[in-house]
Amino acid sequence: MGDSVQLMDSETYETFELNIPEDLEGRDRLAPGVEVEYWRIMGRNKLVRVK
Repeated sequence: MGDSVQLMDSETYETFELNIPEDLEGRDRLAPGVEVEYWRIMGRNKLVRVK
């Protein structure tokens, strides 16, 4: 998907798109159905790691 991914929050079922950080550990493991950790800080979301 290029430089962004579409995520769904497993608790609220909200879907949104996030940019993939260049320094993301496990970036090569991103695929449909893979769980990731993201942080919501001051109303903005950031992709932190691939679980």
